[in-house]
Formats: sequence, structure tokens, C-alpha cells
Amino acid sequence: MAERIYVVGGPTGIHLVNSSTKQGAIAYVAHNAYKATVATQSDLVELVGKGVKVEHAKANNMELDLEETK
Repeated sequence: MAERIYVVGGPTGIHLVNSSTKQGAIAYVAHNAYKATVATQSDLVELVGKGVKVEHAKANNMELDLEETK
């Protein structure tokens, strides 16, 4: 697959990333800014009790709006 240079914007600023996919470019930048682990039962009880809502990630919701980050 051919690589392209993507502009990736987020909390760490604007990045130019050479990647074969948009998702790969975003993942490259995000791996330093975010951490994900599987929630434990205790995590769920504590966080839902604090009002944190469960969000549902779907592929069509993953569009990056670069205008908001500039």
C-alpha cells in the first residue's frame, strides 16, 4: 500500500505523519498522548458512580476535524 503524508491534529499539536492509512497516522500520534486498558469491575463501579458515561466507538465516528485543532 502506498504511503502518504497526513496532517494529524490533537492535544499534542499538529503533526505531519508518513503512513499508509489515516488510522495509522492518528494511532502513531495518539500512542504517546493516550493510554487504554480494559476496565476492571472496580473501574466500572467507581467511574459510572462518578457519572462517567460509557461511549461507543464506531468507525464512522472517527473522522478528525483539523479545523478545530488549529
